[in-house]
Amino acid sequence: MSSYATFPSKPTGELAERLRKVRYVITDADGTMFTGAKATVNTAGEPSAELVQTLVELTRVGVSVIPCTGRNRAMIMEDARVLGFPGWIAEMGGVLCTRQSSQPEWHYFTGRMPYDEGCGKTPHDVIWETGVIDAMLERWPGHLETYHDNGVGFEYREVTVSMRGDAPEDEMQDMLDHCGLPLYLSDNGMVDHISGASNLACDHARPQGIHTYHITPAGVSKGTGIVRFVELAGLAPEEVLGAGDSPADCVIADAVGTFLFMCNGLGHDRAAEELAARDNILVSTKRATDGWVDAMRGLLAAKE
Repeated sequence: MSSYATFPSKPTGELAERLRKVRYVITDADGTMFTGAKATVNTAGEPSAELVQTLVELTRVGVSVIPCTGRNRAMIMEDARVLGFPGWIAEMGGVLCTRQSSQPEWHYFTGRMPYDEGCGKTPHDVIWETGVIDAMLERWPGHLETYHDNGVGFEYREVTVSMRGDAPEDEMQDMLDHCGLPLYLSDNGMVDHISGASNLACDHARPQGIHTYHITPAGVSKGTGIVRFVELAGLAPEEVLGAGDSPADCVIADAVGTFLFMCNGLGHDRAAEELAARDNILVSTKRATDGWVDAMRGLLAAKE
């Protein structure tokens, strides 16, 4: 980690000036802001109110936190309701909510994938109808599966198709390239445990080499989803601080003024390449929730 610039606890100079402009933090959820999908634990999984307290302090200084996640609408919308997030981005940028309320404002975003909003189907349904998902599952039994988000029963998705496994990524992408729709395989990071039912041929308690994936319309990513969200919300990129823990999250850096990369993502085999390609990335000094909280306190210090 020493070769990367880290997010300081007390920013100074040009960085402090840049952070003073931040009005929104658009952040990945699991492995970045949350540990174990919980808001009341620290990185070690111990009971802690530090994250909730930090969210309150950010709200007090006028900084809105927007979770940007591969989760589906049902999961992230509930988080937003309980934790007071004013909006959210779900399914890797495929569903955007610019106002979380009793009458939320939300939009599908399908990038370059043709989609007729009046067809009576979701973009997810359109992808399944190509047959490519069934073909992939048949080709790699025991090495690829669809799954329920976080093992808590929310299976339904609207834009992307969620999968996990260790099948060859280049061969998976080749199948998507020949399915008749512009789709791509988005790697959403490594799996450190598998809960609930699974057909994967691995140690479920300590899986090795297992990735989570999202089959996603071409042109849709957390980065392009954030670009669209920023446009809809009337923001400037320099008013946004992004955060994430996987190489797929690094595209967020292209849409914001400053990006926080969690040090727990440095072990991914593509992390170094993604970080080297951008000059607005700072790495957390601690893993996951603890590192996110420390960085947000640095943001708060810059605004004092």
